[in-house]
Amino acid sequence: MTLRVIHCVGFYFPGPVGGTEVYVRDLAAALLEHRIDSSVVAATDDSERQYLWEGVPVFRYPADSGQAAFQQLMRRLQPDVFHLHSWTTGAGLHHLRYAAELGIPSVATLHVPGPLCMRGTMVLEGKTPCDGRIDERRCARCWALDRGVPAPAASLISRLPTWTPPPWLTRSPARRLATLLSARAMAADQAARLRELARHCAKIVVPSEWVRSALRENAIPDGKILLNRQAASAAFSGSGARRRSGRELTIGFVGRLETYKGAQTLIEAMSLTPPQTPLRLIIAGTSDDRDNLRAIEAAAAMDSRIELAGPLPHERISAFLESLDVLAVPSRWMETGPIVVLEAQAMGVPVMGADLGGISERVRDGIDGWLLPFDEPRAWAAAMRQAATDRSQVTIRAANSKRTRTADDVAAEMAALYGELKGRST
Repeated sequence: MTLRVIHCVGFYFPGPVGGTEVYVRDLAAALLEHRIDSSVVAATDDSERQYLWEGVPVFRYPADSGQAAFQQLMRRLQPDVFHLHSWTTGAGLHHLRYAAELGIPSVATLHVPGPLCMRGTMVLEGKTPCDGRIDERRCARCWALDRGVPAPAASLISRLPTWTPPPWLTRSPARRLATLLSARAMAADQAARLRELARHCAKIVVPSEWVRSALRENAIPDGKILLNRQAASAAFSGSGARRRSGRELTIGFVGRLETYKGAQTLIEAMSLTPPQTPLRLIIAGTSDDRDNLRAIEAAAAMDSRIELAGPLPHERISAFLESLDVLAVPSRWMETGPIVVLEAQAMGVPVMGADLGGISERVRDGIDGWLLPFDEPRAWAAAMRQAATDRSQVTIRAANSKRTRTADDVAAEMAALYGELKGRST
């Protein structure tokens, strides 16, 4: 008997996508071998519509239509399991609640730190990795600092009584102040939402060990947590023994050009390397933050060794990786993946990554890549300069860069979970 699973996401192909959507696409395809039919339901800013993407039915519902369109879809599709992959207004806790009302067994994968962190980065006060424990005072101070509040005022805010402003105040000219003064209440709500997530889910799936550790810090029992590491799709394959013939060492970055992804670290590192260093940096991506994008463009314009390649559709990432000697992943937040690290490794491309979050769980420093202090351009400049002048460092790491997991490994674990949940509900 075929089992039916709905995968719920905030975005989906053919629009701009990230690692979450790539994971869902690959999982849905691999699950077919396990006699599991998948449908994707995804929020949209457009009108309701239905289409096939790589053979998988996709149902789009307007994110701003309340819950009505989503509820109609759920009643019509009647899945055996509901799997939430996003933590957004268009696909989040409200949708889990409705699945619970219908009595549908639910699973949630934490692809981003959002359910754990008000700041959204899991970097405490922007300086050190956080253990993930939601604490009203600590989280309120950290969040206030991220909003540009001076440290003494942030400490004061964290010591105020827990207070929720009345609705009329949140619509008044004083709404920013009201929001700041309610930081502790927001932290308390963060903790309550995480508990509700755990209550509605039979399992919380985590892609990295650090996410499991953070859930434990918040008293989520181990029995609720499943570690299911990601994998690159079969489209990514190569050999670490390959050699590029270019005189310059080519380092590439691909991803969103937001501050938390760290492209600025690479640009600053390039400015710290001597101009004669045989080094080239290609940055592929774009940003909705026009000021940040203009700053990156201006900095790149001052160094002829830096090329801005613009946005890169996912189907072109394998060719992009093939053109590189090294992939740089200088994230300034706790990644749960990222999948691009696994894609590079599957193609035999060594990774120069931030020693933070999921990157540090996937890259072996000195073996198949480099782990460098996040947000320290001087350390990155030194590593980039050494790699450019001593290619043996790159050759050794490239030879050790290999695929360690397949999409079917991921799907087999998830199929076992779905089957268990289906068995419980019958």
